[in-house]
Amino acid sequence: MASTRDGGEKRQLGGELIIPVVALGFTLYYIGTVLDSPWSAKVNAYMVGSVLIVLVLAFFVVAARELLRGRATLGLSNLLEPYDILPKRIGFMLLTVGYLVGIEWLGFTLTTFVFMAASMLLLGGGRRPLLCLAAALVMAAVALGVFVILFEKRFPKGPIEQLVQALS
Repeated sequence: MASTRDGGEKRQLGGELIIPVVALGFTLYYIGTVLDSPWSAKVNAYMVGSVLIVLVLAFFVVAARELLRGRATLGLSNLLEPYDILPKRIGFMLLTVGYLVGIEWLGFTLTTFVFMAASMLLLGGGRRPLLCLAAALVMAAVALGVFVILFEKRFPKGPIEQLVQALS
């Protein structure tokens, strides 16, 4: 979490709590949907879900401590601040929508690579493009290996998934 502001102004935590609350709700929903699924889906849900739940609960503890000490409020008025990064936030939201739309045509792995690379380049201001591309490639490859090959998840198939299927 960000540090408190200079000048004695209390930090507003309302905006910072939106994503953790939604993540916790989605994780609990996801775990509930895999209760009658094969073991691979359960293992995936329980492993990833439990880590996310622990992190969100730790965030809530820190936020509650700040509220109880009077250093923060649940205000939302600073949700859009700082305004200088607002274009990056909007760009990231557009990339996320593009990911959801594009996954049907490009498939899971290629769309994940493009999304990760574009996100890192956008949020990093275009700095270190080769590192961004390499990191996106590694993340997409790990996602392919874990979710598509190991856990045999049925994500939308694109050229990479079709190639893997043809080779196996």
